[in-house]
Amino acid sequence: MEQKLLLFDHVVVLMLENRSFDHLFGYLGKGEGLPPDGAVNYLKPGDTTSPAFHTRKGGDFTSVAQGPSHSLKQTNEQLYGTTRVPVGTPATDAKLNGFASSFRTSLEYDLKRQPTESELQQVMNCFDPVQLPVLSTLAKEFVLCDQWFADVPGPTMPNRAYVHAATSQGYTYNAGWKPKFTCDTLYDRINATEGMSWRVYYHDNNDVLELYPDVRKTPQNNALFESNFLNDVAGDRLATYSFITPAFIGSPEQPVNSMHAPADVRPAEKLVADIYSALRAHEPVWQKTLLIIVFDETGGYYDHVQPPKAVSPDGIAGLTEPAYLVPFGFDRLGLRVPCMLVSPWFEAGVDSTVYSHSTIPGSMIEAYRLGKFLTKRDKGAAKLTDKYLLKNGERTWRSDTPDVTVPIQPEAMDLMQKEMLAGSVYLDPHPESRNEMRTRDIRDPQHAKQFIRTQVAKNLEHYFASRGNGKVGETLSAGNQAAAPSVSASRIDELKASAGHRHPRGVRP
Repeated sequence: MEQKLLLFDHVVVLMLENRSFDHLFGYLGKGEGLPPDGAVNYLKPGDTTSPAFHTRKGGDFTSVAQGPSHSLKQTNEQLYGTTRVPVGTPATDAKLNGFASSFRTSLEYDLKRQPTESELQQVMNCFDPVQLPVLSTLAKEFVLCDQWFADVPGPTMPNRAYVHAATSQGYTYNAGWKPKFTCDTLYDRINATEGMSWRVYYHDNNDVLELYPDVRKTPQNNALFESNFLNDVAGDRLATYSFITPAFIGSPEQPVNSMHAPADVRPAEKLVADIYSALRAHEPVWQKTLLIIVFDETGGYYDHVQPPKAVSPDGIAGLTEPAYLVPFGFDRLGLRVPCMLVSPWFEAGVDSTVYSHSTIPGSMIEAYRLGKFLTKRDKGAAKLTDKYLLKNGERTWRSDTPDVTVPIQPEAMDLMQKEMLAGSVYLDPHPESRNEMRTRDIRDPQHAKQFIRTQVAKNLEHYFASRGNGKVGETLSAGNQAAAPSVSASRIDELKASAGHRHPRGVRP
């Protein structure tokens, strides 16, 4: 068979976190976004007499509490309206009507109270393209894959496992990031092929290192993203395959840029812009590099497209221990996530082929002749090979690739903001809690905002429960419900019910 020439010497994959296609691009006007009339979920799935939550233009940069759940159990509810879905249930049975209901479960656990309807609305909110100028520009100007699905209807770790190895070996949950997988990986295939190389760029967590300790490594295989990626691009030293993990843990100097709720999404926009702009600024590297930007899973945010059926990668059933896990046969994919293929060789377009994360190792193995496929999943997955990775003599170099504008980033607090934060402790209804030391370790604006809002809400709740009597308010307690940034009627009722009962110091929320 005639050997076709590769279009790219380098493939760079950035896997971000926890956003659905509709959530980011439902209003983009490109690809299969939201239906013209929008979509709705009822608080009780399918019950039109319960509160309705419609898709709405305007996403939330940060989330309430920890954001929507994305465990297999809660994703089942989002898809089917119930948490227990028998193995073998057809993917076509999914009605995608349980997002609001699932979010209520998450918020009740996080907030220790009943969430408000405005809080529940977040799960259905979808970004206006102007809110995400970097991602929206790249999605409009290059190839947008609008039928790319997570491999597991569940959380981060098993889905990241599929981009590395086309299987999670039965794991449907994060398992504390402790599994040590024994399967072959894309990196093993690259190691076994002469002239091929790989490199992982990480900010903090390095899932390849954690999950696959047996993969043979060299001093060049794992590098901090800061300075190393930019220097490798500038020096034309990129590996054949590069995988970039974002920052999951933030600091004032380096905020979380993974897009994982509840963190602000705007630092991820800057990360994407930094990667894209570095490549574009060095034309010899830009011409021979494909950038793939993809999300691991939906994070529990609404999407309206049914996931398709799938083949089990290795016949391993989903784990059912610990006991809170629910069965799964790996016979259907997870929900739809955004994916963009970015290269100056590609005209703007939409690719509606059904892809999943296993497409990436499968395409690399096929196009770069790295040997046999890893599992049945990457073997059967649609490939990028013929459409994008091989030269066809028809593509022309684009000189009109766009600049991107990074949105204003969340900033560290200034002196006045720090004073306001410290002063907010004096709103606390309980005198023993009015200590500025409580705010000493709060350094980022998001945390500070939540703290101040909680102090305000707490003050108002005690005011209403005590009818404005501060001395009475000091004695009230809502031990069953943690204080939160929004005023809660149920907390007020509990505070009222505690009137007349003295409580030991240090136990009143």
